[in-house]
Amino acid sequence: MDRLREIIQYGYDHASGFKNHMDQAEIRPSDILTVGDLVKIPVLKKDRLPELQADNGPFANLTTIDSKEMARIFMSPGPIYDPQTHENDFWRFAEALRTAGITEKDIVQNTFSYHLSPAGFMFDSALRQIGATVIPAGTGNRELQIQVMKDLGVTGYVGTPSFFSILLDAIEEKGWSVERDLSIKKAFFTAEMLTPTMRTKCEENGIVVYEGYGTADCGCLAFEDKEGQGLKLTSSAIVQICDPLTGREVDSGEGEIVVTLFDKSYPLIRFGTGDLSAWVEGHEGKRIKGILGRVSDGVKVKGMFVREKQLAQVLEQEGYPHFQAIVIKDREQDILEISIESDQKVNPNLVKKLQETIRVTPVVKKVAPGSLNKEEKRLIDQRSYHQAN
Repeated sequence: MDRLREIIQYGYDHASGFKNHMDQAEIRPSDILTVGDLVKIPVLKKDRLPELQADNGPFANLTTIDSKEMARIFMSPGPIYDPQTHENDFWRFAEALRTAGITEKDIVQNTFSYHLSPAGFMFDSALRQIGATVIPAGTGNRELQIQVMKDLGVTGYVGTPSFFSILLDAIEEKGWSVERDLSIKKAFFTAEMLTPTMRTKCEENGIVVYEGYGTADCGCLAFEDKEGQGLKLTSSAIVQICDPLTGREVDSGEGEIVVTLFDKSYPLIRFGTGDLSAWVEGHEGKRIKGILGRVSDGVKVKGMFVREKQLAQVLEQEGYPHFQAIVIKDREQDILEISIESDQKVNPNLVKKLQETIRVTPVVKKVAPGSLNKEEKRLIDQRSYHQAN
């Protein structure tokens, strides 16, 4: 409670965006005496960040230091600008990676992107905090990735499960055996659903699998520890599950994951991630069931959030106001299929323009005018959400 009261007071005194948020709710730092009192502070929804940052750029006055003092600045889809305020384990994923068995003796292939989005540096800094050797592989280039894995004796993988599935397929096509020709024994997955099929596929190749959950804004929030169902909450933040409408904590059933950080440079307090989860029965306040969906229209595809208004912005500008985007999972891969109504030839640059906006390459299909149901949502997630166990 001392840490909580300190961070709330510090944020109120040094981050005018947070002060305004408190003042509008007629709340003062002295009103927060217990963790239970946090409910008095309205939830700051992640979906509001693009608007708030546009009005008071680049960080909506929620940071306590100037942009010139940042170690790095990233841009996530939305757009949302994410600060990295110091060089150490800023996103606090070292705790999760240590639990996954990563040590200073490991050589780890980090396949998250180092370009604009923070995921690459998020895990790079955590791995270096542990003392592991990092290969900043990034995304793509599967042939090169598996060659590096073989030549350098890589022992660990960090990235999405779908990309690791692609690498396992490439290894098999080469005629290599994971257990005979490679040294990889550990995999840490996040940013996507981990299916039971993919977990089994890894274990059959002698690879121990762990998964974690975090966001670009908040860093590590929960992770697998093999000691019970679901994901264990991080020790470095206050994580609540709240009613998306009222902001009040829920003891059972689904709710929005709401986070309070203790970082004085970026004191996010009562931050609504937009992700839905629920407590593991008997472990309320300690373990969550994983990610069960999204509160808003944002859908995570290949680790990136895609929003209907982003799609509409591009497609309407290109003359395709009637569309429907559907997310499915095929052979462990997320697929974004976009059907557009048109009786004309589709602009050959449309896929590229969409990819530049949402950072996911969609499959675009032309359908006859009038064939789409205008009563349905324009962005639909047809995947079955995985509950960590």
